Amino acid sequence: DNILTTFEQLHQSKSDVFERGVINVFKRLSWDYKSNSPCKFGKKIIVEGLVSHTRWGFSFNWGWRRDQLVDLERMLMLLDGKPIPDNRADIASRLSDHISQQKTSDSYADAFFKIKYFQKGSAHITFLRPDLTDKLNDIIARHYPGMLPPKQ
Repeated sequence: DNILTTFEQLHQSKSDVFERGVINVFKRLSWDYKSNSPCKFGKKIIVEGLVSHTRWGFSFNWGWRRDQLVDLERMLMLLDGKPIPDNRADIASRLSDHISQQKTSDSYADAFFKIKYFQKGSAHITFLRPDLTDKLNDIIARHYPGMLPPKQ
């Protein structure tokens, strides 16, 4: 009975949990970069520590930055009405496979992102679906009214 009640409560609050996830990913971005706006998700974000580079080429770093990228993909998939992929087929797995198979490549693209990564470990993540970025920003605007400039 308690388990059923817990699942019912989780189901009822799933949109709140989802929105908190969007806010948490947004708040963990670094504001040290001009393209990372402290007010909204822009066309592109820059993250540190996504990859490493040695004389043999690039490798994908597993850690909190990877988790952040996976969370971002999940949010975009949910907003797009698509099923969330199994962790063996998520953005981290696909990017890791791409990097390990193409050590000298410095970019990756799929339906949601274009990712260009650099030897210093940073990556420029460009959102390819502005309609979904707008939905993420709508969530931020609900939680932080007056923070976003009016839509043009």
